[in-house]
Amino acid sequence: MIRKFFPAILAILPVLLFAEPAERPVKVVLFPVREAEIVSRIDGTVRHCALKMGDAFKKGDLIMQIDDSRHRIELDRAQAKESDVRYQAKFAWETYLSYKKLFEENIQSHNELARRKAEADSLKAREKIAAADVQDARLILGYCTFKAPFDGRLEQMLCREHETVRAGQPVFKLIDDSSLLAVMNIPQELSISTGSTVKLAFRDGVVTVTGKVYEISPRADHRSGTVEVKALVSNRERKLYSGMVGTLVKEERPQ
Repeated sequence: MIRKFFPAILAILPVLLFAEPAERPVKVVLFPVREAEIVSRIDGTVRHCALKMGDAFKKGDLIMQIDDSRHRIELDRAQAKESDVRYQAKFAWETYLSYKKLFEENIQSHNELARRKAEADSLKAREKIAAADVQDARLILGYCTFKAPFDGRLEQMLCREHETVRAGQPVFKLIDDSSLLAVMNIPQELSISTGSTVKLAFRDGVVTVTGKVYEISPRADHRSGTVEVKALVSNRERKLYSGMVGTLVKEERPQ
C-alpha cells in the first residue's frame, strides 16, 4: 500500500518542505490601565460594603466601612487630654511670667524661677505630645473608611459584612478600565513607533478598535523574534473587558 502512494508522496514532499509557513496573527491581551488591591490598615469588623462586584464608582466614593465606635472614643479621649494639657501649659507659662516679674523686682529667688520655667517647658512638650496623639487617633479613625482612590469599578470584594479583618489583610480589588492597555508581541520587522496608531480586533472581528502605542520594550526576545508593545485603548463605552484576547489587524499597504 505504501509503495503504491510512494511516488505521490515524493512529488508533494518538496512543496511541504519549502513552502512558506502561514503567518500567525499577533495576539493582543487587554489589561486595566490602573488596578489596586486594597488592604486594611487596622483590625476591625466590617460594618458596611457599599459596592458589589462590577459596580462603577467615582474617586472619593465610599467602598467599605469598618466599625469605628472604639476609635471615635479614642479620638474623644485624646482631644480631651490635649485640651487639659493645653490649659495646664498655658497656666504654667503665665505663672512663670509672674515669677519672672517678681524675680526682676528681687522678690523671688532664681531657683524658684528656674523651677517654674522647667514646669512650663515640660507642659509645653506634653502639649505637643497630646496634639500628636490627637492626630494619630484621627488618622486611625480615618482607616475605618475606605474611599475610592480613582474612578473605576470594583473587581472583587474579598470580605463580607460582619466579618473581622486584620491589619494587612486584602479587603477588595479595584480596576480602572475606562482605558485599557493592549499588550502584544509584534515581529521585529514590523515598523511601529511610540504614538503611532494600531487597529485591534476582538470577538472574532465583531469589535474593532484603535489604540495609540504607549510603550515599546527596548529589548527584543531573541527566541521568538518579537518586541513587546503596549497600546492605550479608550473603553468609555465599556465594550471591552480586561483580560480579553484579540488580534492585531495589519493594514494592507497598496502595491
